[in-house]
Formats: sequence, structure tokens, C-alpha cells
Amino acid sequence: MSFSLDLPAGFSFDAVVRSHGWYDLPPFAYDRERALLAITVPRGAITFRDAGGRLDVSGPGGRAELSRIARRVFSLDLDLAAFDALLGDAPALRRALARGGGRMLRAPTLFEDAVKMLLTTNCSWAATQGMVVRLIALAGEGGAFPTPAAIARFRPAALRSRVRCGYRAPALSRFARRVASGRLDLSTWEDRRTPAERVREAILAEYGFGPYAAEGLLRILGRHEFFAVDSWVRMKYRRIYPGRAKVERSIARRYARFGDYRGLALWLDLTRDWHEGDAPSWDGGEKSS
Repeated sequence: MSFSLDLPAGFSFDAVVRSHGWYDLPPFAYDRERALLAITVPRGAITFRDAGGRLDVSGPGGRAELSRIARRVFSLDLDLAAFDALLGDAPALRRALARGGGRMLRAPTLFEDAVKMLLTTNCSWAATQGMVVRLIALAGEGGAFPTPAAIARFRPAALRSRVRCGYRAPALSRFARRVASGRLDLSTWEDRRTPAERVREAILAEYGFGPYAAEGLLRILGRHEFFAVDSWVRMKYRRIYPGRAKVERSIARRYARFGDYRGLALWLDLTRDWHEGDAPSWDGGEKSS
């Protein structure tokens, strides 16, 4: 099946794909020169191509399902008008928004987003990449990201030894079993009628998900009331704004005026160099929950 979708005004394919590190993890594969993003799924691959104001979509399955995946992957449901209205005296953030920033790349499912977020905690980006690669090799079908049921078949000890995910193994096992059994309905986390604080509390209630993982996942969901501060954020903030001993306190003050979009203002500020000539980099420290 192949078709095209209309895109919102100001949409930037590259800015969304490189909004954060997911494009650098399988089953994503990004060819920036060809403006082509591919995702391996059990029946083959779904490809998305920048067609200048439209998104070309091709892959196995029906149009309705492929459209749903495309809208989720590129955060096409996100309305940034309220954030735009706050940027009158913030030229750097206005430039970021004008070049297509603000939409976060998502996996086809929230389960994949949540597992990947769990695997970013307290480790380097290279370690995260290795864990994701090994998890797909262990439980994925044809290079696709594993389903909850596929991961749930493995005991924590097997996940620890074969994925080499360390202390995360029990959390990964329990999370997969809860989703696979239906005891945890992840659609409730995506319901935008639910206050972000309640969603954060629900994520924190899951074993192994700390504040960084909860707030990072909320950012991917387009909920920006929190900052998801980890060591990379601290390092990058100090580089841009040196001399701030209490980084968290400085961040809270600097971005408070952006209200419910304060987390997005922080993220666009810290990643502006990615879209002004420098390649994204997560080097320089471990992530911490």
C-alpha cells in the first residue's frame, strides 16, 4: 500500500526525525540524504518519505493502519499554536519552531517508546543501542520490535543475561507481562484529557520507571509540563549557560514563563545546534533517572 498524507504548515521531516535519539535505534533506519525513514515491522518495512508538504507512506497493511502509524510516528496530532503564542520575546525558540521543531519522533506503539525509555536510564547511549539491538534479536520477529507477549515469555534472568540489561531486567519483564495480560492499558497514558501530573504518577507507579523515564516519556507524548532532567541535559545546559551551580533550579526559573510548554522550551533550547549545523550527540555522560 502506498499513499500520501497532507502535513501541517511548517512541518519539517528532518526536524521531527532528529528531534531526539529514537531514529538512531532499530527498528528505525534513517537516510537523511534521501529524506527517507524506514521502520521494520513483522511483515516487512514501512517507509516514510519527505515529499515537500506531503508525506509519502508505503508498507504492508491497510491505509487506515498505516495512516495511524504515520500520525503517531510524526506527532501529527500535536497542535503547537499555544506554544507559538508564548514566543514573542524568545527569538531562538521562535527560530526552532519555524524550522519545524516541537514534534517528537515516536515509535509505532507506546509500548516500544516506554521500553526504549526504560533502557536509556543510568547508562550511556552506546549501552542503550546495544540493549535495544539485543532485545530485538532475542524476541523480535524479522527485525521488528518485540511485542509485549514476546518479551513476557522470557524470565528476568534470561533478559538480564541475553539482553544484558542489568537491573532493568525485572522491570522490563514485569512491564511486558502487565501490558500483555491487559492489566495495564497504555492507552490511558495517551489520553490527553488526563492531566499530565496524573499520567506521570501512573508511569511512576510502574516498577523501574523513575522521574526521568516518566517525564521523558511524557515529552514524547507531547506533554511538556516537566523537564526530564538527566546528566545529558545538565551537561548541555551548563555548556550553554555556564556558572549555574544548581542546574535544576536555574532550569525551572528560566523556562517557567512557558507554562505547560516549559519542558518543550528547554528541549528546543538545548537541541537548537542539531538543526543549525551540528549533528545530534548524546555523548558526554550517563543518563540518570
